[in-house]
Amino acid sequence: MENLAIIDLGSNSIRFVALRIADNHSYSLQYQEKESIRLGQGLNQTGILSEEGMHRALTCLNVYKHIMEVMKIDICVAVATAAVRNAANGSEFLERINAETGITMKIITGEREAYLGYLGVINTIALKDCLIFDLGGASIELTLVRDGESVHSVSIPIGAVTLTEKFNMQGNIDAIVLQDCLRYVKKKLSDIKWLREIDVPIVGIGGTARNFAKMDQRAESYEFSKIHNYIISLHSFNTLYTQITTRTSANRKKIAGLSSERADLIVAGAAVIRTIFDISGSLSMTVSGCGLREGLFFEYYAKYMHMDKPRFDDILDFSINNFIGTLGTTINCTHYDQVTRITGMLFDQLKVLHGYGGRERLLLMTAARLHDVGKIINFYDHARHSAFMIGHAPLYGLTHREQMIAGFIAGFHHGISRKTLRAYRYASMATAGDWDMIRKLSTLLALAEASDLTYEQIVKDIHITLAENVVVLVLTTIPGATYNAADYEMKQIVKQFKKEFGAALILVWK
Repeated sequence: MENLAIIDLGSNSIRFVALRIADNHSYSLQYQEKESIRLGQGLNQTGILSEEGMHRALTCLNVYKHIMEVMKIDICVAVATAAVRNAANGSEFLERINAETGITMKIITGEREAYLGYLGVINTIALKDCLIFDLGGASIELTLVRDGESVHSVSIPIGAVTLTEKFNMQGNIDAIVLQDCLRYVKKKLSDIKWLREIDVPIVGIGGTARNFAKMDQRAESYEFSKIHNYIISLHSFNTLYTQITTRTSANRKKIAGLSSERADLIVAGAAVIRTIFDISGSLSMTVSGCGLREGLFFEYYAKYMHMDKPRFDDILDFSINNFIGTLGTTINCTHYDQVTRITGMLFDQLKVLHGYGGRERLLLMTAARLHDVGKIINFYDHARHSAFMIGHAPLYGLTHREQMIAGFIAGFHHGISRKTLRAYRYASMATAGDWDMIRKLSTLLALAEASDLTYEQIVKDIHITLAENVVVLVLTTIPGATYNAADYEMKQIVKQFKKEFGAALILVWK
């Protein structure tokens, strides 16, 4: 087991996370803390970190040191970014941190900051081609990703704090000042030749991007509060941008979802994102809740696991395995694997009947692999608990809607239940067509679950024959198997199968 802390000392905020790598190699977040310390405030004018900002940082760091002692954390990866990197007294401040707290902190370059942000995104969002930007208080890092690889990256010393101070944009916004800021940012970004008209989605890291996600979710009455992998269209961004840049300072603070801590910085941040949209030609922004800290962790985890590279080839598969690993010995992996195998065979051999493709299969397999996780809460109603857990688990590679659909499929693996539907608040995230698919796929999962009712993995193979309005399911068992219980349980689903697929189901055991 390994306990690890990561500290990210930025220009606007300081963040602390504690993670644990278990003996089974699964990892989990144990603790998180974030404070707005405005370390970079005044840096534009003085070129040094202010005593007030350093004091705020040290206060937090002393708290984090105590937390590490309580949690028995021996390994701390601590980095400082643009504010400390650009300040004349940055190195001196790190020496002071070490002397007062015992924490050893390193300044990282802008290029390394961009790379770590890339690792945080590429391991948690299923985009092979995109432009990643990490907008901080004193710098912005941009990385162009093609086919999953970082092909270009750059760090530019402009950020939400420094731009706000440079153009005095804390209060009411003058239209001329805003245009001056936009021209300044555009000039800085236009010098990057590979950035023009790249025609890929943009992925935003940092407080400004996250705050836009929160505002858009409130504006859209979005039921799910998850920020990571939330997508904002260009149209929605422009609507929010207009509100932010035309309201008075007092009215701007009333925008639903806008953090009070960021109300004075949001205009400058919005100007940067607006410019990125314009120059790149992108039509949407995916907001990432994962960035530098996650990149640092994945880098550490790769070394700990002796991996060739700090990247996962299949982020959904890895995150499902990791989530199962965090649940401990309560999981019957042999049963899970058997149900998943039979579910996949049913889906593939009934494709003529249901007509679904690879993406739907992926959602069904996700549901199958995690269908019983709700037992960790309570055996009774565990299918409903599984639905909630799957919908909120740290799974990567699915959209919000897809993750919810996988949860719904698992939620009905003991039969279609109106009780489950009424109890689940996110039902409106699925369309009528989605619900038709959910009912069909959950029926297949229910059949697979019933075939392993006794947890003996008696079904070795299946073969399906389709005739007019009749499905003959032949189940081949292991030698000497007793299949009475499984046969009885599967026959309880025959009526549901007929309703969903319009065909009679006949079971044959051999």
